[in-house]
Amino acid sequence: MLLHGIGPDILLLCFLIIGAAAFALGRRSARGRRLRRDVDYFAGLDHLVNDRFDRATEVFTRLATKSQEADIQFALGSLMRKRGEVDRAIAIHTELAAHGELLIREQATFALGLDYLSAGLMDRAEEKLRSLLESERYRPAVLEKLAWVYEQQREWRAALDVWHELPPEKQSELAVVAAHYCCELGEAALAASEFAAARAQVAAARAHHAASARASILAARIAAASGDEGKALELYSAALGASRTMLVAFEAEARKALKSRGGALTDYLLQHPPQNEAVPPEPPRFRCEECGVANTTWHWRCPSCRNWDSLRSTINRRL
Repeated sequence: MLLHGIGPDILLLCFLIIGAAAFALGRRSARGRRLRRDVDYFAGLDHLVNDRFDRATEVFTRLATKSQEADIQFALGSLMRKRGEVDRAIAIHTELAAHGELLIREQATFALGLDYLSAGLMDRAEEKLRSLLESERYRPAVLEKLAWVYEQQREWRAALDVWHELPPEKQSELAVVAAHYCCELGEAALAASEFAAARAQVAAARAHHAASARASILAARIAAASGDEGKALELYSAALGASRTMLVAFEAEARKALKSRGGALTDYLLQHPPQNEAVPPEPPRFRCEECGVANTTWHWRCPSCRNWDSLRSTINRRL
């Protein structure tokens, strides 16, 4: 035998050398695979950032078939959602939701909520999002998305309940939004001729946002609907005199509601002209100061960017 006469020390040294070489080759191979994966991963991100969704999908799909790493799966699921392939995104995130690691399960559940929102399945989205309310990591984002769900469904009381679950600093930041929720509830009460309930919502709106223009208009509408023309004149005069935007948006409504007392409104506005707000020089009648979208009709909430109280009049008007 070739090994005959070779001492045990030499044999042990040979085995150690062979083992070290095998380990080094294995690490080099793994490092090579990891390097190739990283190159592909960043290439996919580059395609994604530059809106080359087809090429990004090709790269991430190839990576996902070779690796079960969660970050790649999440990237692919997010990409599928952006491309409108919500069924595929749901399938990916459903599989990840069964992962053994809690953080990955929570991320997958939140992603499923976004998938269902994208698909318009509000009930399922709400279910997934509400399941994360106890998650310290996702609770703030979940509350924001839940409010959006309730707004789309015009469930204003549920949206207001979500606002009450926010931390104090966030409540303060979104106090204007809460005032609009109260006004939506007040409008519904007014439509049902429940004047006391409508007035309670006006008071709640002003508690959230004392300068709420919408609460002032709603209070004037309640007074007019309940037959108190004197109070309606007072409230409409104050609301329209406070802002040229409110004047342009609600003057016709006010004159119709006040009927024969429209002249008194004119006299008040001549003596108390509305504030001169800076506006773009060209029509149409209203423009959103947040996103710039133009509107010919008034909206408390911009139809484009969905910001509240962001429309401003574009009409330079003298009384």
